[in-house]
Amino acid sequence: MFKYCLAAALVAAGVASPVFAQDAEPAAAGPSQFSGFKAEAVAGISDDVFVGGGLGYDFQKGGLVFGVEGEATTSIGRQCEVLTTSIQDRLCVKLGRDLYAGGRIGVVLGRGTLLYGKAGYTNLRLKDTYDPGTAGGSGFEFTRHLDGVRLGAGIEQKLGGNAYVKGEYRYSNYESNNWKHDGLVGIGFRF
Repeated sequence: MFKYCLAAALVAAGVASPVFAQDAEPAAAGPSQFSGFKAEAVAGISDDVFVGGGLGYDFQKGGLVFGVEGEATTSIGRQCEVLTTSIQDRLCVKLGRDLYAGGRIGVVLGRGTLLYGKAGYTNLRLKDTYDPGTAGGSGFEFTRHLDGVRLGAGIEQKLGGNAYVKGEYRYSNYESNNWKHDGLVGIGFRF
């Protein structure tokens, strides 16, 4: 797990370096429009469709935004593969809940628009199920929990008042050579 955390820290430092080199008070940044607590609902697609929500806190200093966030999502379906055609036995995998905690750093592009990068820890629950099909007998199921690191980037647009929408791409690399790519959209509110 140490190597995942080290990789996330190096990527976050690499993303932050060019941002810190910019002017700290760009004219388009305006007042602190990205500061405060936030709550959001998200939906997206990876190997399956997923839905969830997140909480976080952002702090804006000039044209830079720093934040911490947590998220919980769950997948809606499952993937099955027929192992033996003659008896129709199947092995199914369901992506379960996915928990994330991490940080993000962003730059204000213009009034109400934020471009950001993120990195953090993620934990995915997988549920494996075996159905023996016409062979009879009982099947089995077991649950696995996989630790990993998540990297991502996105764009957030303030709508008006305290509401915002966002689009995000992220890559999660889990132990045991498991990984996934996600694309998501979200809507949220700042408090």
